[in-house]
Amino acid sequence: MTSPRLLRRTFAVTVVALSLSGYSTVHAQPASGAWKASTAFGELGFTVNSDGTKVTKIILDVRNWSCGPVSGSWTTTSYWADPLAGWPISNGQFAIILNGSISGMATKWTVNGTFSSTGNETSGTWSFSISGTTSSGNWGPVGPVLAVENDNGFPDRFELEQNYPNPFNPSTTIKYELPKASEVRLSVYDKLGHELSTLVNERREAGVHEVKFDAAGLSSGVYFYRLQAGDFVQLKKLVLLK
Repeated sequence: MTSPRLLRRTFAVTVVALSLSGYSTVHAQPASGAWKASTAFGELGFTVNSDGTKVTKIILDVRNWSCGPVSGSWTTTSYWADPLAGWPISNGQFAIILNGSISGMATKWTVNGTFSSTGNETSGTWSFSISGTTSSGNWGPVGPVLAVENDNGFPDRFELEQNYPNPFNPSTTIKYELPKASEVRLSVYDKLGHELSTLVNERREAGVHEVKFDAAGLSSGVYFYRLQAGDFVQLKKLVLLK
């Protein structure tokens, strides 16, 4: 006859085993590529690297946002990215804090995500602080998307991509997206703001464009490249290592 103590011990071991089993199926290795979800403030997008261990890019497309008594409409897409390190994904989860500004007001975003057991769906929470007030909500579930395009096949937003490779030696590729035909100026600057090279200075049609930058005549260091397309302006950093 089995003793009550043995039954309790067996039950405890079974509970632990079930807990561990359930835990391993909830969080899984996420699918690499681009993800996008609609939220109360607009759209949230992020990119997962090829081995599913890091979030390398966050896109906050803020539209008709509201945070307590503060509200507004802002259609310019904002980007936060750390292409060298990225934000780690641990046990299928990530937590990201982003600091920025809207109309001169300091903002703080907290984005949390959890991938499903298959890696084909994810969901999470977000919070947004501005001028001493905070709003929060949920995003997802959402699956990976191959591209973000309108029905006409063109990108739906202006976007300056991170150069690839980065760091580089001596050349790298810079890609940018135009939702409509625009006068484009793409230039490279040093840390003091001196313009070193103008890569594009002409009208370009809507679509995805790329240009190569050859830095054979420059020394190792940190440089910046700036895209201006109509009213859209964005600056990113590139690193030359020789």
